[in-house]
Amino acid sequence: MINYKSLLASACLAFSFTSTAVVSAQTPQQQEANFERYGPFFFFPDKPELLIYTGQVGANDLLNLKKALRENPAVNTLILSNNPGGLVHIGLVIAEEVYERGMNTYIPPDSYCASACSFVFFAGKNRVADGRLGVHQISAPELSGEQAQFGVSDIVATLPKYGVSADVLGIMFSTPAKDMYYFSPQEVVKYGINRTGETQVASVQPVQPNSGNVTTPSHVSPAQAPQQAARPSDANANPQQQHNAPSAMPAMNDENKAMNVAALMIQTGSANNDDAMAFVNEYYADTVDYFKKRRPKAEILQDKNSYFSRWPVRRFVVDESSLKAKCENGLCAVYGLYDYTVSSPDRNKQSSGTSNFTYVLDLQDNYRIVHEDSEVVKR
Repeated sequence: MINYKSLLASACLAFSFTSTAVVSAQTPQQQEANFERYGPFFFFPDKPELLIYTGQVGANDLLNLKKALRENPAVNTLILSNNPGGLVHIGLVIAEEVYERGMNTYIPPDSYCASACSFVFFAGKNRVADGRLGVHQISAPELSGEQAQFGVSDIVATLPKYGVSADVLGIMFSTPAKDMYYFSPQEVVKYGINRTGETQVASVQPVQPNSGNVTTPSHVSPAQAPQQAARPSDANANPQQQHNAPSAMPAMNDENKAMNVAALMIQTGSANNDDAMAFVNEYYADTVDYFKKRRPKAEILQDKNSYFSRWPVRRFVVDESSLKAKCENGLCAVYGLYDYTVSSPDRNKQSSGTSNFTYVLDLQDNYRIVHEDSEVVKR
C-alpha cells in the first residue's frame, strides 16, 4: 500500500512548505473522511497546497485534474507517485495544464514516474525527483499513422519549452519503447532535471552557414537504468518561496526551439537501425536540398539506410555550446558541431571525429528538415 503520510511529508520537505501538519499513515481506503478523490488524484485537506497523482495516465485524467484544481484552488504542487505513464496525448495535455498554471512537480522517494508521466514532471515550474524518473520512445497504441507522428512532433516542440535539454530528449528518443531509461542521480544533476530556479536556455546568435561534404547524425547511448535516483543537494533553494513570487520563465523563441529540435534530430541517429530510420522518416520534408542537390524524401531514406547499415554502431554527441540559429519567414537555419564515433563489428572498422552541420527547418511543417549539409572538420 502507498504510505500517503510519507508522500506528503516528503513533498513538504522538498519544497520547504511552512505547514507541518500531515495526514495519518493510513491509505485513502482506510481514511475516507480525510481525503477527497478525483479519479487518480487525491487531495488531503491537511495539505491544501498538494495533490497526489497516482496510477496510470488515463482518458479522463485532465477532466479530473481540472475539477480537483477548481475545487481546491490552493493546490500548487503535483506529487507524482508510482505512475508508469499511459496515454501519451493525455500526458501531454496534462503537462501543458501544469505548465500554464505554473505548478510544481515532485517524485517522492521510493516512487517512480515514467513514460507519459515524465511529460507532466518536466512541465513543473519547480521540479524535484527524489524518486525514479523514466523515459523512452513514444509508444501510443491509441494513436496510429499520422496521429502517432503528430505525437512525436508534439514532444519535440513542447518539451524544450519546459526547459528539457537536448541530451534528455536524445536519451528519450533512442531508448526503445519496450525498455525504460531511468536517470541516475549524477545524470539528474548533469542534465539539469531538477529545477528550483529559472530555466536556462541556449544563446542565439545568427551566423553564416558552413557547407561541404557529408557525414551523418545522432546521440549518446544510454546505460542500464539505476534502481533508484536520489535527489541532489540544493541547500540554498526554496521552491515554495519561488512559487509564491516566481521569476518569469524565459520564453522559448523560435530559435531556441529550432536548436533543440536540430540537436534531437542528430542525437536520435544513435538509436538502432530500425528506430533511427523511423525518426528519419518523421524528420524530413517531402523534398529536401540535401548536400547541394534537391532530392525527394525516398532518396534521402535510401541514403540514410545505407549509412546506418554500413555503420550499425553509432554514438553522436552534440556540442550544445556550438549551436546557433536564425529564423525568418517561417524557416529556421540551425548550425553547430557534433562528435561522432561509428563502427562496424562485422567489418572490424571504426571512425570518429567532429563534424559541423547545417539544417533549415520548416516551422509550418512541424520543424521538418528542408535543407541539410555537413562537413567533417576533425578526424
